[in-house]
Parts: sequence; structure tokens; C-alpha cells
Amino acid sequence: MPASTDTIAASGGAGVRAGGSVIVYLSVSLRSRLRERAAATGRSHTQLVFDALNATHMRLDGLLGAFPAQPGLADGIFLAQRSGRRLHREDRVQVSIRPHPANLAVIDELAARHTTGNRSALIATALDEFLPAGIPAPLKGVTP
Repeated sequence: MPASTDTIAASGGAGVRAGGSVIVYLSVSLRSRLRERAAATGRSHTQLVFDALNATHMRLDGLLGAFPAQPGLADGIFLAQRSGRRLHREDRVQVSIRPHPANLAVIDELAARHTTGNRSALIATALDEFLPAGIPAPLKGVTP
């Protein structure tokens, strides 16, 4: 079995695959910026997501604004539940990242704190701030 899919059994990762794919949804234009930066710098999508979260995690509350609160109790036997659909100005596409389970736990903790558990909203916000539109990425191996 390849190392990227070995199951981690030690230190809290029991039953979680190392490097397993995680899908997030990004706007088409943000995915393009992510791809351009990856091609220009040689960094993976996963590494760029970590870079973006490292650069923005102290400002996520301000960047995300007021994210809807968790649903409360409703009449009857079910909790009130939003449809889960958010209106977006642009189509969303799947992007795969492969974080180590410990790093995924950090992402999930940030998502729980700032976006009621929405990984895609968290990552898209951090990337959007980290990869501003209209600013080309520096080219790999080229010094100014």
C-alpha cells in the first residue's frame, strides 16, 4: 500500500488515512488563481491552503463577517435546519487537497470556530485574501 494512504494509528489519528483527499468548493476564478500560483511557485494546492490559513487566521472573523449561527430547536422532533445552500455570484468547483489528519483537525477547528463547520467557506475566504485577483504570482526560479 502506498505511503500516502497508510492508516495512521498513533497519536490521535486512529482510523484516519494519511494524505487522504479532502474536497473543498471554490469559485471558478479562485480556483484559477490557485492553479496559477501553484504553477508559478511549485507549491501544491494543499501547501497554498496552509499558507493562506497561516497568513489570515488572526483576521478570519473580520474577513468572514457574520456567519449564520447554528440552527436552534424547532417545533416537533427535528432541529431547525437551513437548506445548506448559499447564494454565490459564480459557479463553484471541487478542489482536492491532501492534508495530514492533524492539519485537517486544525482546519476543522478553525471552520467550527469561524464558519459553523464550513471548510469550503473558511478555505475560500483565506485563499481569496491570500491570492488577490489581478496580482500575478512570482515566477518560479526568477528573481527580480
